[in-house]
Amino acid sequence: MEFLSGQKGQPSSQEQQPSLRRRVAIIGAGYCGLCALRHFLSDPKYEATAFELSHQVGGVWNYPERCEERTNEQMTSPFYTRMYRNMRTNLPKDLMALEGFSFLGGESSYIDASTVLQYLQSYADHFKLHPHIKLDHRVNVVTPILSEHVPANAVGPRWLVEYEDFKRNLTVTEIFDVVFVCNGKNHTPFVPEFFGLANFQGQRLHSSEYREPGRFAGQNVLLLGGGPSAGDIALDLISSAKTVILAKRQPMSFFKDQFPNLKETAIPQGFTAHGAILEDGSTADIDAVILCTGFAYDFPFLSKECRVEASRGRVTPLYRHLINAWYPTMAIPFVVTLVTLTPILDGQVKFFKAVLDGKVRLPSTEKMLQLTEDDYRQRIVGNEEGGSRNIAHGMEQEIWAYLEEMGREAGFDAVEPVYPKMCAAAFHVLRTEFTTFKRDLIQRVDSESFWHVKKAEPN
Repeated sequence: MEFLSGQKGQPSSQEQQPSLRRRVAIIGAGYCGLCALRHFLSDPKYEATAFELSHQVGGVWNYPERCEERTNEQMTSPFYTRMYRNMRTNLPKDLMALEGFSFLGGESSYIDASTVLQYLQSYADHFKLHPHIKLDHRVNVVTPILSEHVPANAVGPRWLVEYEDFKRNLTVTEIFDVVFVCNGKNHTPFVPEFFGLANFQGQRLHSSEYREPGRFAGQNVLLLGGGPSAGDIALDLISSAKTVILAKRQPMSFFKDQFPNLKETAIPQGFTAHGAILEDGSTADIDAVILCTGFAYDFPFLSKECRVEASRGRVTPLYRHLINAWYPTMAIPFVVTLVTLTPILDGQVKFFKAVLDGKVRLPSTEKMLQLTEDDYRQRIVGNEEGGSRNIAHGMEQEIWAYLEEMGREAGFDAVEPVYPKMCAAAFHVLRTEFTTFKRDLIQRVDSESFWHVKKAEPN
């Protein structure tokens, strides 16, 4: 192990003193990480570095060639992905563009993973981010330096960040003033227990391992889950699979009996070695079960001293769903759910930076902890136990007020009027026209208005 610019095993005394430029460690170079890096590099008071585990920027949007032949790949593998071949976004691209950099024009609003990946790479090129990104680097441990005195009017603490440089086969520890955790929330599959599923002897996989429908040609496939990914994969399978059963807790129908080989039902009562016992007591022959059950928040590199707890549906204690209430020089952006990408990412980065700049004064630690817990308790009122864990950061209805409030405090214009309108239209068609909405054109015209054009089904 090495300490950069210091003796092995101990940072140099020079590094123990704060520098004129505040050093920012950004963990991840996907959507969140690139957005954060762009904003911090625009201010000469900061020296920012992003650490990316992969060999390229773009995070989860990479779909490597020949990845269909590989399963259960580690995140360091060149074949690692959480995408499937025919995936297209569930949001129009104008709701996925970061501030100051639009997607290229085109006839499609709903785009594939390669288009998103190319956009993020172009974003990094445009803002000259690449010299500040360490590719093939894994952050192993982040620990707060609690032995240093933090002045009353300052925001602290500083951080020890240990990382591996795979190309040089080195483990290095550096001191940073700020840590921005941007490793994403779609890497660690959430695999709940379903009654009797252990009895099933056919194929069983998480949706993150699904790649293409040909593997399931002529088979009976059961999907467990009621989110958009379950609906997307069901649509992808119906042309190849013999039958597709979509089992979910919610009564809402995605497909309304549009496809003869697709059935929607409740969660099975149980499983046999080669089938499932459905809600009505009948048994369906099943060859494969795909768990479309989402992901769990996971930050394995945060030491216990960071005092961050992550579970299936909650990261705590995050003041404003963003800032570590114990140690506010650490932030974890975009844990919020049921929302669009933009302008949330830019808004959260600008708010956190305003805190670091002293433009926004935070409440006391005790008050931030109390407000964070009060927010959570308010969210679970009236919700059944079991579902309540997954609404801790849900913000579909309140996201615009959330951003406007942060904008007022930090001194930035948070939301153009067009974004709530576009977002409402996009979520409406996703829920009511699931099989056809990705043919629509939903495109920003100006700060007030957008186009929404229905396209006919191709011949």
